[in-house]
Amino acid sequence: MSGMAAQKRPRLYLTHMTRLPLALALVALSAQAQPAGWSLDVPSTELAVKTWKTGAGASLAHDHVARATKFSGKASLNDSGNPESLQLELTVDVAGLIPDEPEARRKYYLPNTPVPEKDRQKVLENMLSDEQLDAAKFPTIGFVVSKVTRDESGALQCAGKLTLHGVTKELRFPIKVKTGDRQVEGDAQVKFKTSDFGVKPYSAALGLIRNKDEVELVVHVVLKR
Repeated sequence: MSGMAAQKRPRLYLTHMTRLPLALALVALSAQAQPAGWSLDVPSTELAVKTWKTGAGASLAHDHVARATKFSGKASLNDSGNPESLQLELTVDVAGLIPDEPEARRKYYLPNTPVPEKDRQKVLENMLSDEQLDAAKFPTIGFVVSKVTRDESGALQCAGKLTLHGVTKELRFPIKVKTGDRQVEGDAQVKFKTSDFGVKPYSAALGLIRNKDEVELVVHVVLKR
């Protein structure tokens, strides 16, 4: 080459250590740009079933509430938290149903008269037996909300399915929803007849003491983001 040799221009190199903070910054910016999704908060969600006594000997018996202590599930909402976008699936472990806890009886407006421990154990045995829920053969209960709409009055209505004792039935029921920036709560009371699912209401003393066919599933669902 004629003249002075061309001077080499300095090159900038991104080392591994300089690239890493840059990548983390880009990920953080991306996370801020995308709203966090809604998901089911299992510890704050609660399910319970209420039953009522009937028959000539009803005064000798108790109304009951059984709380689900073991369940799993998933839920979702759109980014705005619109209740009409709710999708919900819950699976309850039948063996985890616990009857007549004193706090549950107060919470679900049953008489404050405590159910003796020996009676609670008997209720549990009857409930899980093959003559009732048959937990050995049907170990789970499924509850699904597939569609939420508003009626003419503006109230929210759910369409869903309940799977109990191996039988699945379509249900329609109202739901109340409380929305916030970071949390959404849904409450529903679903009444149905156990005989529709092949479960004969409990009966004793030649039918003098028995449960009503109609029971109520109480669901409190919490979603957070």
